[in-house]
Amino acid sequence: MGSGDPLQPQSDDAESLSKELQESFPDREFPVLQCDLSNPEAVLSLFSRLPDNFQHLDALINNASTFNSGKIVETSPSFLKKEMAVNFDAPFFLLQAFANTFGKGAVVNMLDTKVVKNEGGHAAYLLAKKTLAELTRMGALDFAPDIRINGVAPGPVLPPPRKGKDYLKDIVENTPLKKQVAVDDIASSVSFLLNNPSVTGQIIFCDSGSHLL
Repeated sequence: MGSGDPLQPQSDDAESLSKELQESFPDREFPVLQCDLSNPEAVLSLFSRLPDNFQHLDALINNASTFNSGKIVETSPSFLKKEMAVNFDAPFFLLQAFANTFGKGAVVNMLDTKVVKNEGGHAAYLLAKKTLAELTRMGALDFAPDIRINGVAPGPVLPPPRKGKDYLKDIVENTPLKKQVAVDDIASSVSFLLNNPSVTGQIIFCDSGSHLL
């Protein structure tokens, strides 16, 4: 699944991954669906497009996002709507659809280490992620005991758009652990939250300690 207009390379990658997983786990299904996550109606109907023989989805990981710069004074109504649509509205309605369709399972929302801060350079994006963090906690109570909802707040993994490795290096050097966060570190955090049945409403800051500063 992806946000915005579907891109052929993403589709090809998803199809390749689906085939690879099918070969490794022949007793399971790995359907590939495309969805415009900025369209609430498309989001709400996503799970209804699964194959008829698809019985249950164990987990939902809300990972898609847009990341565009703009201070509060620069944010137009259309820009705010666009940022909120993918970064908050889509996870909100996917959670709703997941609960109504499958009833049980686990959800992980991908957040941002800066949800504990108030930096204004990406105001609409950060406000959306802050709201998603609150949904993580609120939903954990609302959907318990059938659905567990947690979040992962990554730190310096990749340089932002139009920024290079030197920019990322400077950010990493300013973290307590002085370590770039590996993609495998993020995956381990998600795996822990999906597989620990006693954890809900928690946010793991996988950020080399960035949130402490």
